[in-house]
Formats: sequence, structure tokens, C-alpha cells
Amino acid sequence: MTVWKAILLGLIQGLTEFLPVSSSGHLVIFTHLLGTSGVEQDLFLDVLLHLGTFVAVIAAFWRDVLALLAELFSTLRDLFSGRLRKVRPTPGRNYLYMLILSLLPLFLVLPVKGHIEALFERPLLVGVMLLVTGVLLFVSSRVRRGRIGMAETTAKDALTVGFAQLFAILPGISRSGATISAGLMTGFKRDYAVRYSFILSLPTTLAAALLQLYETIQAGALPENLAPYLLGMVVAAVVGYLAIGLVRVLVKGTSFRFFSFYCLVVGTATILYFGFIR
Repeated sequence: MTVWKAILLGLIQGLTEFLPVSSSGHLVIFTHLLGTSGVEQDLFLDVLLHLGTFVAVIAAFWRDVLALLAELFSTLRDLFSGRLRKVRPTPGRNYLYMLILSLLPLFLVLPVKGHIEALFERPLLVGVMLLVTGVLLFVSSRVRRGRIGMAETTAKDALTVGFAQLFAILPGISRSGATISAGLMTGFKRDYAVRYSFILSLPTTLAAALLQLYETIQAGALPENLAPYLLGMVVAAVVGYLAIGLVRVLVKGTSFRFFSFYCLVVGTATILYFGFIR
């Protein structure tokens, strides 16, 4: 792995992980274009890139993260003291409950994990899924502004976002695009939909990165020169932080619709290139 490839892939990861254009889809496309698909050490870079974007979310929403951790410890204290059912959930505690509920659909992936990973070798599928992402973003950009916040989020809302995240395991389906769109269609306030989506990504990103790191170590695929990989992680973290700020601004207006057109164009180009030209 060269320094320039690591920087390029870190830039792509940082931008596309949070902009609703599918980081997994773009990484599949670029690794095939660069001729690095199937290289074991790229799995290690993928781990570090995701850890970089994990750090970016922590930095952008550190107040939310600290508040949720405090609420978690408070909930556990009430649970072990037998007071949990007697205490009326605060907006923060309801937020915590709903985030946990949104994570549950991901367990459905476990029986088919191997089949899903095989899809990352099919750039043509990525092109089709990018078209789906484009349509989803266009539809969600036209919904009315919602009024649902932490206190008003219901189990139905949480599961809707959770199943959207499950759908986004397909390469080319943007995780942030799918979950933000699901939130907007459910009636979430616009900034709340963004916060909910990105906070929801933390446990899944960390768990996936640690699992992949374990598999990489087991396969003996750790590179000797770590410098390019660590540089890629730093680039992903910095660019990801900036991308989060951009999404929070754009989702409040009509500019969010731009990403739908971008996905439609890139999806079409990917289908044409990998399906008919290459």
C-alpha cells in the first residue's frame, strides 16, 4: 500500500461515510479501478479507515455521546436497584432505548455474513444500488419537515430506521442516506435525523472494525509498514469530521437533493463501465 493510495482511500472514506453516497460502494469502485481488490492487506486499511470515521463521529457529537453514556449508567443503576419500572423515562433515556432498538435488526445479518461479503466483489451491483440510493434520497428530500425528537421517538420509528440500516449493508446503499431518509420519512426533525443516524453508526462501526481486525490478525495479514495505513486513518477522521458538518447544514435545506443526482450519475456510469466497457 503506497502513501498516495492510503490518502486517496482515506479521503474517499471520510467523505462518503457521512455524505449520503455510500462509502462501501465508492471503496469497491475505486479498489477495482486501482487494481487492489482482493488484496488481504487492504482489509487492514479498511479497519483503520472505519476507526477514523468512528473518531470523527465522537468528535462531532461528543456531547450526545457523553449524555448517552451517563444515561446508560443511570439506567443500569435503576435496573439493579429495582427502580427501573418505577422511573418515568426521560427524553434522554427514551433516546437511548430507541437507539438500542434500532440496532437489533442488524443481528439478522449474522447467518448470511459470508454471502454479503461476497457482494463487495461485484462493482456492477454497486452501480445498481447507487441508483436505489439516489431515488431514496430524492424522495426523502421532498417530505415535509418533521416534529419528532428524542422524547417523541417510538419503537416503530426506531425499527424503521433500524431496518433501513440493515438494508444499507448492501454495497452501494448509503448507510447515512438510508437512515437519515428513513428518519425524515418517519417524521424526525431534520437535525435530529442526522444526529440519530450518526450516533447509531458508532456501535456498528466499532464492532465491525474490531471483528475485521481480529480476522485480519488471524489471517496474518498485518502489514510491516504501518505508516501509510495510519495516515489513511487520520485523513478519514479529519475529512469525515468536516463531512458531518456539511451534512448537518445541507439537510436543513433543499441542497440535500444534490446527493440524489450525484448517486444517479455515478451509479449509471458504474453500470456502463463495468457492465459494457471494461
